[in-house]
Amino acid sequence: MWKASPRCVSDAAVSNLQQCTLSDKPCDDYDFCEWLWTETKDTRTIALNTNFVQGVKDGMLHPTSFGAYMVQDAVYCLKAHESLSVAAKRAEMCPLKIFLDHESSSYKSYYEDLFDKWHIRDGKAIELGKECQEYVDTVADVASKDDAYYMLVALIPCARLWPWLGQQLTAAKDNFGAYTDWVNSNFDPSSKGYKKLEVRVNAAFSNKQIDRNKALNIYSKCMTGEAGFFGSVPI
Repeated sequence: MWKASPRCVSDAAVSNLQQCTLSDKPCDDYDFCEWLWTETKDTRTIALNTNFVQGVKDGMLHPTSFGAYMVQDAVYCLKAHESLSVAAKRAEMCPLKIFLDHESSSYKSYYEDLFDKWHIRDGKAIELGKECQEYVDTVADVASKDDAYYMLVALIPCARLWPWLGQQLTAAKDNFGAYTDWVNSNFDPSSKGYKKLEVRVNAAFSNKQIDRNKALNIYSKCMTGEAGFFGSVPI
């Protein structure tokens, strides 16, 4: 019933980055993205303990809260599609541009599916909550103002967080009641696409195309966006 979220970046999608002019291996052994992940440990722990994540884990999340999250998520995915399209248009013609276009199309397909499931005719009619709106605005700012490599930085938190959440949830149980299908489709613990995104960001960092502090700021804001959005609905 549920399509897999484009947040769980597929190997097929990210393979479009293979021919980037950047080396597949960073110029040094420093794992910049692992540092970003470690620096945001507290925030991802907050995400794990939110009402939404714990509610679907226990199969006890109120249907109204699930619906409130999903309707907003449908609009978030619409906005992510638009932001990725903006970033792709600003990128030079290269595999990075192709990848951003591909991801934009993936989000388009996903939000259209959600619009159909939740009977949404016009995303503009949905008023986003404060947390979701702030997250949308963060990604839109990166797309419109920053180098395209920073869009990869913005994608990694959710691309890595959702499989990590799946690992935490499935380590404890494999039945989530009415939410089992959604958890299996969206919190896929086997998703590894983020690793290839990290290779590209690590290489860009080694080649001084990414600033450490700016990247951490974007990464942290997006991880906070995930946690805030998950935490915005009552259990």
